[in-house]
Formats: sequence, structure tokens, C-alpha cells
Amino acid sequence: MPMFSPSTIGSALAAFIVLTPVAVGGADEPPPYTSATEAYRQGASALKSGEMATAVPALEYAAKRGVLGAQLKLARLYAAGRDVAKDDAKAFYYFRDIADQYAEIPSSSPIAKYVGEAFVALGQYYVDGIPAMPLLSNPAYAAGLFRQAGTYFGNAEAQYQLGRLYLTGSGVEKNATIAANWLAMAARKQHPAAQAVLGEMLWRGEGVIQRPARGLAFLTLANENAKVGGPAWIGEIYQDAFAHADNTTRKEAEALLPQLGGPNRAVATPAKVIPADRADPPLPTRAITKPAATPPALSAAEGPKLGPVDLVPPAAMGLSVGFGASGDGLGGLEP
Repeated sequence: MPMFSPSTIGSALAAFIVLTPVAVGGADEPPPYTSATEAYRQGASALKSGEMATAVPALEYAAKRGVLGAQLKLARLYAAGRDVAKDDAKAFYYFRDIADQYAEIPSSSPIAKYVGEAFVALGQYYVDGIPAMPLLSNPAYAAGLFRQAGTYFGNAEAQYQLGRLYLTGSGVEKNATIAANWLAMAARKQHPAAQAVLGEMLWRGEGVIQRPARGLAFLTLANENAKVGGPAWIGEIYQDAFAHADNTTRKEAEALLPQLGGPNRAVATPAKVIPADRADPPLPTRAITKPAATPPALSAAEGPKLGPVDLVPPAAMGLSVGFGASGDGLGGLEP
């Protein structure tokens, strides 16, 4: 069972949940759309064509009536701020509605990945805070959201973000071993940033037993996965490790690639990585906001309805993939 108890749970688990349309306006005024489904279709079509003046009202109509696809599109729109004015408060509310409604759906549901995405987005908002709401930074609460998305929904981004919190001790007790295990879970899903951070830890022996070949292998996979649209810092870390690796280490890293989910080929000479707007900076230079001294300043109406958050993980959480005191880097795999 998940760790959250939302106030309301949708009874129908479909890719797009549609509730009965509610008429707006006066008794003699027909609703602007024949149904929430039709409003969603019109909004999605207009969005695809770049007609934002048509898309946003239609999606809002559908979102208010429980259409998951509309809620998600609006949340992404306001979070990105490319086609509409960036509005983190609106994005927060839409992501929160998704998490409230579907927190307890089976993790095997076809919409589970979207619910996991909502939890991750909320977690990041609690890490950073939203001054306009105001939502104060609360990394401890964020850690609970990331943990829910990472364990119940298996979300790789959540596992990566939780690993970063454990590396810096932001909202949780600083623990490189637990951090490495969360990063390893994401790395197995070919999450490039997780592969890069874990690879650098293994390459340098920071918080884990030093395994240069394994570290270089993870950095190689990270570099490959981030070549198109990936953050530039991944390529920079990889190039530095590759330049300092001897031929024996490079050959050992090459042999490890298939075991770690990569191609069976030689470790390539570093290639230029295309940066992305959403890229995280290298973790050693990033200062994640410390936990707020007081809870987020939200009114009862504004506050999330996600229920209690498990802020302290079980002692063994994340320790099943081999990063104990004598761990070898990933699940007991040896070079």
C-alpha cells in the first residue's frame, strides 16, 4: 500500500478519467462543451497547433471535471512556461490534484507513470519553494514525496532526486551509502544524471569503495544517454574521467557496459554533449536548500491533501543493490 491517503480517490482507472460535465452559466445557457471528453479533445488539438487561446480554456474545463490528461497538460504548460506565462503556483495545484486523486492506484496501472511524475514535480517544488504562493522550502516533506514516487511508482527521477538529498543531507540525514543505492536504482533505468553522479562517486571513491572501472562504465553510459538534449556537466565529468583513465581501466569499463545495460562496444572517445535548459549542475557545486524552520505557509484550502508523509525511511531502504560497507558498486557485479 502507498504511504499517502488522499481525500478523494477516482473510482475509474483509465488513461483519462472523465467525470460528468457540469453546466456553467445560467439555466438557459448551454455549457461551452458537450462533455469533458470533448473539451479535452479540443484543447489537446489546439495545443498541438499552438492555438493557446483556445487550448487553455478547453483544458481548464476538462481539468476541473477530472480529466487526467488535461490536468497533466496544464501542469506541464505552467511549469515549463514556454507557450504560456510560467506560473509555478498553478502548476503546483494541478500536480497536487493528480496526486490527491490517484495516489492509491495500482502501480501497474497505465496511468501510474503520470501520477509518479506529479509526485516528483511536487517534491521539487517543496525542495525549492514557491515564493508567490507562498510555499516555503521543505526538503523533508519533499523527501517523502520522492520516496513515494521512487518506491511505489518506481520513478527513476524520484530515485535520483532522493539520492541527491541523501548526498547533501538536505531534509534527510546525510548518508552516501543510501544515496548510492537510490542512484543505482535510477541508473539501472538508464537515468543519465543518476549514472553520472553514481559513476563519479565510484570513480573517485566518494562515500563508496572506489571502483574506477565501474565508475567509468557508468559515466560512459551517462554520456551516451545524455548526448541529445542532456546536461553539459555529464559530458564534462565523463571527459575528465576518460582523460585520466589508463588503458587497463578503459578495457575493464568496456567489459562492464553490457552488465550495466549498455551496448557491447568499446568505450568511446568523449564526444561533445548538447546542453539542455533543464540541466542540473554537477552535484558538488549545487547547494540544495536546507529544510525550512516552519511548515509551508499555506491556508487550509491551499494545502495539499496528500496525508501523512513518511519522512524517515526504514533502516534498510535502498540497501538491496550492494552499496554496503563492502559493496562493489551495483548488486554484487564484479568486473
